[in-house]
Amino acid sequence: MFNLNNLVLKAQSFIDPNASPASKSSDSQSSKAALFRLQFRLPDSQTPLHEVTAEFSLAPPSASRSQPRSQDEKLRPHDRSSSYVGKLHLSESFLCFSTQPTSFHPGASIQASTAFNGQTHGAGPAGNGFTLPLVTIRRVERLQTQNALFALSITTSNGFTTSFGTSPVTSTQKLAVQLAGSRQACETFCDGLKRGLRDATKDTSSLKTIVLQCYSEYLLSERSQKGVETPEVVPKGPPDGGLGLLFRYPGDARKLRDKSKMRLWAEYLRENGRNLTLVRHPTFTRLFRVGLPNRLRGELWELTSGSLYTRLQKPSLYTDTLSKFDGRESLAIDEIEKDLNRSLPEYAGFQSQEGIGRLRRVLTAYSWMNEEVGYCQAMNIVVAALL
Repeated sequence: MFNLNNLVLKAQSFIDPNASPASKSSDSQSSKAALFRLQFRLPDSQTPLHEVTAEFSLAPPSASRSQPRSQDEKLRPHDRSSSYVGKLHLSESFLCFSTQPTSFHPGASIQASTAFNGQTHGAGPAGNGFTLPLVTIRRVERLQTQNALFALSITTSNGFTTSFGTSPVTSTQKLAVQLAGSRQACETFCDGLKRGLRDATKDTSSLKTIVLQCYSEYLLSERSQKGVETPEVVPKGPPDGGLGLLFRYPGDARKLRDKSKMRLWAEYLRENGRNLTLVRHPTFTRLFRVGLPNRLRGELWELTSGSLYTRLQKPSLYTDTLSKFDGRESLAIDEIEKDLNRSLPEYAGFQSQEGIGRLRRVLTAYSWMNEEVGYCQAMNIVVAALL
């Protein structure tokens, strides 16, 4: 019987020999911090500080409004919260929850932290849950419940202002987390979270910069221009969506059902958070299998690969690198110049100075960031496809 998981693992063994079962000695020596970062796609600066067993549930959008719901709204099946039991992890700058405990299992390995888990698990290496930068958390409240010793209500920075009659009502994204550890473990976790939230305030300006560059923010504001709903952070115009916005995306948009995909993703993002506060559950993976709309593709790739979290920590790294090495020559830059006009020449974007300029800047910045590699043949094709 054909097994997709085995095929993916074999492919990974060729790409990364350290992830191969044959290299058990290297795999077994992997630190807990490395496995943690791999599972949640976090920057190298992050280490696991605290962890605790918890039950997570996301309140539906209507439950976050101060306006009371009607009886019909209460009975709608899609308004019911979905609950998941797993591990809640805290690092220096992130609060993470996952139903897949691969990083902390006694038999944890790099292979287990990065492997494709297949349709049964439905959510990839990090499982159902979330990866929240602490700077996106606006408020944490202790809830009084009979079922849990510690229950927290987490309000994120994502919110909408909805008009009910003449009075505006703010609808916010709220996550409920019930901690299931001992009193001492729960208090230690909450103290660490409090310190992390205090330290994260310095990243507020970086958060605003990154959010305004995300197409999901513009998408939801664009669909709310009639005054029904307005995001708290409103982009002035569409962010840079790559060369596709200027020279059209490859393929037939009608055959690719791009508009239908966009509607499905817009609904998911509205109900489950967007960009840095997105919550993963099985629908997230199913939508990926349906396909990504062209204008959201770059953002969702960044999110699932973890590069969006890296960019949050250093939002100006790309421009700073180009400025720092402006005018300097290297062997890599000479090789880049030779290949620029050979990059997907059939696409109109790379027959223009705009496309060639973008390709040159990305390849040049990478060559200075990774001087050991610099530039090698075919990197221009990879970057061209991403642009």
